[in-house]
Amino acid sequence: MLRIRPEIVSLTPYLGGPGIDEITRRYGVRDVVKLGTNENPMPPFPEVQEAIIAAAAGVNRYPDGGAVDLAAAVGDALGVPADHVWFGAGSSELLTTTARALGGPRRSFVYPCPSFAMYEINSALANAESVMVALDSAMAVDLEALAGALRADTTLVYLCNPNNPTGTYLTQAEVRGFVAQVPEDTLVVVDEAYGEYVAAEDRPTAIPLALERPNVTVARTFSKIYGLAGLRIGYMIGLPETLRQLQKAQIPFVANSLAQTAATTALRFPERLVARFEMNREGVAYLESSFTERGIGFVPTQANFVWTRLGPGTPEVIQALLERGTIIRPGTDEWTRVSVGSPEENRRFIADLDQVRRTG
Repeated sequence: MLRIRPEIVSLTPYLGGPGIDEITRRYGVRDVVKLGTNENPMPPFPEVQEAIIAAAAGVNRYPDGGAVDLAAAVGDALGVPADHVWFGAGSSELLTTTARALGGPRRSFVYPCPSFAMYEINSALANAESVMVALDSAMAVDLEALAGALRADTTLVYLCNPNNPTGTYLTQAEVRGFVAQVPEDTLVVVDEAYGEYVAAEDRPTAIPLALERPNVTVARTFSKIYGLAGLRIGYMIGLPETLRQLQKAQIPFVANSLAQTAATTALRFPERLVARFEMNREGVAYLESSFTERGIGFVPTQANFVWTRLGPGTPEVIQALLERGTIIRPGTDEWTRVSVGSPEENRRFIADLDQVRRTG
């Protein structure tokens, strides 16, 4: 037997869910609706697709390890210096690398629960103790409880905003107030993977805070609103010295050349994100109103998914939907997460849900 670390043996790995081809083969359905992984239902911009094709001839070379062009493009888009941006294979890889840099025996990571599954996994990978803090009664991150859970050995706090899977969010003032309670030698990573989907008037982001404080970083991704999930490209914003220290734990060349080209090109069309944002909000409104009409509970969302209470028997409902070719994300015995798809996909999900509930 291999001598695998006990915390890895007992770890439940991250499950991305079945793919479209797998469901087609398994259940013999031709038309599969994938609403389980919070992807953008729209493909990359046409210019991005063309840029990827043109760049493909150069994949015999390693990518630019510093992602210089992309750093400049992100810096211009966000109004931050290029040396305040660090890239990885999606924001999740940066979260994992950060955990490696800050973990170890007799150290702890604090984070909300339920939240992004990788926080627990990263704690195990980094050989640090998980300190999970329950959400409040509104399914929002409980900052008071989170601050109370900090310990002398806490080196990292994950803060998902909007929170995945509940879609609740924290204002900029709330995040700033929480950070003020965190010791300077404890890093707060604000995970804004869904930040571009927030519709609240204050449009919260912790980027200004990350430009001020060495113990705050913000993680973002091109996987969601930009539609580049398959290329795995994300970034972290923080002060240069903080990023340099964290980057020491990262393997080289994780941001591949096609991903860098695609992201750089995508940033040239910020006005097109408005249409994607609006399509998502229309999808949110449709799903939430459909749930209300059917007496199904849900948490109002600021993201591209809805945390939905289907009640007892939820796993059986999810399985029945799967057999019809509609994929949603398992959650608990009563709750599930539904990603916002295209208008056609959203209508298909509700129709399948109605059929399953009638025959269940």
